[in-house]
Amino acid sequence: MKALIFSITTAVLGFLSQNENSNPKELKTITYSQTSSSLNDVIEGYLKIKNALIKSDSQQTAQLADAFTKTLNSFTLNEKTAAQKATGIQIAELAKKQTKLIVSNAGKLDKQRKAFKELSKNIQELITTLGTSQKLYVDFCPMYEGGSTWISESKEIKNPYYGAQMLTCGKIKETIE
Repeated sequence: MKALIFSITTAVLGFLSQNENSNPKELKTITYSQTSSSLNDVIEGYLKIKNALIKSDSQQTAQLADAFTKTLNSFTLNEKTAAQKATGIQIAELAKKQTKLIVSNAGKLDKQRKAFKELSKNIQELITTLGTSQKLYVDFCPMYEGGSTWISESKEIKNPYYGAQMLTCGKIKETIE
């Protein structure tokens, strides 16, 4: 038995060394991100933006959106199916566009909130596609642009679309568990 294992090991090593020297131009460099983001990091970043909008703090919203863009850039989908990965990456790309709009519109809460509406749709779709172990709420405001949703970590309604103007406008539409 030991001789068989030794023979197989020798054959594999011989094959590998032959392939290594056969065409050195085909060597590939694989780099691993030391700071990859999980879905939980994405949710956390999104919630920070939402909370800054609740306070109507446009500058903080822009700063958090900039940091969130970096989180999305390092977003990884370990242990997901190929279909989930493809959909997740596509949604993350759409979300990046919205965060860039939020950043570029610092000082313009109305435009940041419009971009946040689209970002909320993206994040909700991402959570629906990939699932989460966190308990979250999909909240709904019937007043903002014909009806708009956002994700919240709390049952308490705090509306990011109107801030202090209509802080408690809305209702829980769905619970994600």
